[in-house]
Amino acid sequence: MVKKAIRAAIRLTCKWLEEPSAPDVHDYSQDPHAYPWLNALLDQIVASEGGAQRPAYAWGVLHGAYLAKALGVTQVSVIEFGVAGGNGLVALEKIAMKVAGLCSVGIDVYGFDTGVGLPKPVDYRDLPNLYTPGDFPMDRNALQARLAKAHLILGPVEETLPAFLHTQHAPIAFISVDVDFYSSTVQALKVLEADHPALLPRIHCYFDDILGFTFSDYTGERLAIAEFNASHTLRKISPIYGLKYFVSPQHSQAAWLDMSYMAHIFDHHLYGHNDGLSHLQQLPLKK
Repeated sequence: MVKKAIRAAIRLTCKWLEEPSAPDVHDYSQDPHAYPWLNALLDQIVASEGGAQRPAYAWGVLHGAYLAKALGVTQVSVIEFGVAGGNGLVALEKIAMKVAGLCSVGIDVYGFDTGVGLPKPVDYRDLPNLYTPGDFPMDRNALQARLAKAHLILGPVEETLPAFLHTQHAPIAFISVDVDFYSSTVQALKVLEADHPALLPRIHCYFDDILGFTFSDYTGERLAIAEFNASHTLRKISPIYGLKYFVSPQHSQAAWLDMSYMAHIFDHHLYGHNDGLSHLQQLPLKK
């Protein structure tokens, strides 16, 4: 009897293993906030080409598109400042295409770079102990061949960004700042001084050069952020505190969480509108 029972149990186990498991359907409308649904989407994106290389980009673009959807904005822009060889911009473009399909929001991609590597550091604030002129060059033709529709904007950012802001473009939803220097970061952050139509009221930001090495509050990107905050009353850049508690476990110890910030455009006419984070809205509720 015991042997028969064991054989029966083995047969049932084998049958269970052979049968496809039922899909895990979760009703996200029952969750207290939108993070579980957004994390499920993030995991999808990170599992795809592009997202695995830049999960911070995936997080920022996804949240930017979700905010746009909640506000009724149908098209947004995402920007990488500091393109160099182009791996980040290629990943950003692939992520944008994936997020656009998931959120039904159009996403334009822009990459700003000198095109010829780093310029000469201005002074100690540009961390000349870490960088030398010509670092991070670009092969423009090779990069263009890898891009589908991202816009590459070449030249000193202090010249190219003002010209860009005077053109018609969708509101900016995400920026990555990887220009290495304090002086270049100061120029890149002027994007957050644009008029309301050019910006979403909250913009996810990623700062690449703020952890480790000799980065400090008195040099590089951290100094540029501090000076921006000190000189703007109603526009501020803040860390997203405790972010590790709101992402899925696989990302909770990732360094990019401490490199993720949010720009608050407090004087934006849409700043006080419901952004859907506390109550999931306007997007499919089941994965």
